[in-house]
Amino acid sequence: MPPAARLDLFHRATRTGMQIITPSKVYPVIVIGSGASGGMAAWNLTSKGIDVLVLDAGDRFERRNFWTHVRPWEARERAARGEQPPRFFLDTKEQPYLTQDGRPFDLYRVWGHGGKTNIWGRVSLRLSDLDFKGAETDGWEIPWPIAYKDVSPYYDQVEQLIGVCGGTDDSDSLPGSKFLQPPPAPRCGERLLQKAAGTLAIPVVAGRRANMTRPTRGFPACHYCGACGSGCDTASFFNSADHLLPFALKTGHLEIRSNAVVARILVDDKGLAKGVQYFDRQTGAEQQVLGKVVVLGASTVDSTRILLNSKSARHPNGVGNGSDVIGRYLCEQIRFHARGYLPQLAGTMTRNDRGIGGEHIYMPRFNHRPGKKRDYLRGFGAQFWNTGASVTGAHEGSETIRGFGAALKQEIKRRHPAWFEIHPYGEVLPYAHNRITVDSARTDRYGVPLLKIDYHIGENERKMTEHMADTADEIVKAAGGVLVGYKRGDLDRMGSAIHEHGTCRMGADPKRSALNAFNQMHEVKNLFVVDGSAFPTATEKNPTLTILALAWRATDYLADQIKRGEV
Repeated sequence: MPPAARLDLFHRATRTGMQIITPSKVYPVIVIGSGASGGMAAWNLTSKGIDVLVLDAGDRFERRNFWTHVRPWEARERAARGEQPPRFFLDTKEQPYLTQDGRPFDLYRVWGHGGKTNIWGRVSLRLSDLDFKGAETDGWEIPWPIAYKDVSPYYDQVEQLIGVCGGTDDSDSLPGSKFLQPPPAPRCGERLLQKAAGTLAIPVVAGRRANMTRPTRGFPACHYCGACGSGCDTASFFNSADHLLPFALKTGHLEIRSNAVVARILVDDKGLAKGVQYFDRQTGAEQQVLGKVVVLGASTVDSTRILLNSKSARHPNGVGNGSDVIGRYLCEQIRFHARGYLPQLAGTMTRNDRGIGGEHIYMPRFNHRPGKKRDYLRGFGAQFWNTGASVTGAHEGSETIRGFGAALKQEIKRRHPAWFEIHPYGEVLPYAHNRITVDSARTDRYGVPLLKIDYHIGENERKMTEHMADTADEIVKAAGGVLVGYKRGDLDRMGSAIHEHGTCRMGADPKRSALNAFNQMHEVKNLFVVDGSAFPTATEKNPTLTILALAWRATDYLADQIKRGEV
């Protein structure tokens, strides 16, 4: 059947109440997605004895196939033999998406058990009331319907469960924790940048990452190979596929259905969720599965597409979207990269700077403090990955060094241990015009309307970028660094931070939000959305620790509702 005919059949079936397929079982809970949010939901609910079906659009990535410890020259030899590492990122040829003309947006998706936690950056930062109550302070859009005190106990639990390392710092922008594992020591270049920032009263603290620096729950400690971006073949950093799903399976209450590409959430005559329509990724066959409760955790963009495509007589604008907020308020983060070298380290002995993949230090937000002037709302932080001697070859920027032959090689080698990078991340405000929609005229291979992203930043972000650049310039100058190939204010393409939020936000007012404080839909009480789309604001921080904490909190609430017979 052609995709257009299949789509028409689904709409006619929805209008008439006709079932395309009659499933034989009704699951207590269906979870869509198995990454940070879906994996946590499945793990927590099954631990309470609740039967769960997880639908994942991909299959398991086997750790034995990771190229974690494959050196660059070995990779070239393997590639010449026709071998390749796991393809984590979804190919847009298989699943396209649309953008507004002149407004590109880079969307990175991982379809497979664990989702993006297979290769995530692992930066694990707590939000504070500076984030949760930001809108109350500056008046821009809605505040979170929760406070730090509501999430803090779940941060404690998540950090212990997944093994987060970090320091003893504690501030109003980055709350401390007594459950962090020991952090790795800063690299030489990181120490110099940290010292330089200190002379400017700019805080730089130990980084916080979900890399286990001591054995945890039967998993070995990180061995500092520095290749986390290739996936960890020892499971020494948190990955839902290793650290949540196997434990949920052991309870006997979890079933995982792989290669299940979810298209829509089905509803009954009352408008409540009754199941899920999905397509087999390998055969294209259409399937339906019934459930009493649906928990959506397919990552912000895909979750939004599913909700908007779930149209019915009771939900003509998409399930739970009577307020018309679903799809709107997409907010990510802006960032740029300042790279160069520190002359005082140039020519020194090349060190083993592998460590944890990524930086060992972090610059938390500071621009709100007394004496800091700004003409914009919200704030920014900074990361420092790739600082130190790379183990994969010459640093980016080496191509700008003048010379030829032996002299050029000598200069590249001289600068190698002196390299540094500063990567500021700034919060983008939630704007109603930044949104995800679906285009019924453009469909994927299953006949499901494609998503379209329309996203651009405003004057607030441009002003923030100037302050971010000023800060990077000041730190580099104080450290005596030399910038290489740097263009002030040259932002990454939108979407590059891979921190999407806001399109199904939680809030106290059902007219301005889709979810309540427990990630439960205002309009559909048996539908929960537990990924980053629930965030009312993006903040400047990496979101995964908060996604895990909120998914745990939401499913605690759900389990209690199930016990009470409320859903």
